[in-house]
Amino acid sequence: MNTARLESKTQTVIDKYINDLDHYTLEQLLMKPSPKEWSIGQVYIHLWMSTKGFFYKKAEQCLTKEGAEQGKGKNWKGHLVFLMGKMPTIKVKMPEKVAVEPKQPDSKEQLISKLNEIKQLSSSYISRIPDADPSYKAKHPIFDYLNTTEWISLCNMHFRHHEEQKKRIKHHFGWK
Repeated sequence: MNTARLESKTQTVIDKYINDLDHYTLEQLLMKPSPKEWSIGQVYIHLWMSTKGFFYKKAEQCLTKEGAEQGKGKNWKGHLVFLMGKMPTIKVKMPEKVAVEPKQPDSKEQLISKLNEIKQLSSSYISRIPDADPSYKAKHPIFDYLNTTEWISLCNMHFRHHEEQKKRIKHHFGWK
């Protein structure tokens, strides 16, 4: 994938999340459809946590070659997701050992700050792609082995995947 295009797509999806905050009060961001479901604010915190603690951590492994492997690739699920350019619009339950319920946000400003942090981080990682050896890959629990570009692209898909969750929450409360 062209890095300028990936940069543009990534910045656009994050900007959309930032701009969407104008449509909610803090109280709305904290409302959960049920005790076992997340609020929209928790979706935002989840995106921040998973970008830093999972997607870009794996991209870093590929870049530094520490904990990355050569000669491995995606399985059929991984190939399908990258062929479609998006994750399926189904609910995915994370394995118990890695499942973390995100905290509720303190404020809209906190969410904006965290998303701006991700924008800067994204730019930094995308700028390093030309120097990355695409043969070095880190293991994904569902898709098998992905390289730096694939990890960053998957992060973008992850943001778009959670748009569906936001829509379900909005629909539950009757918001437009």
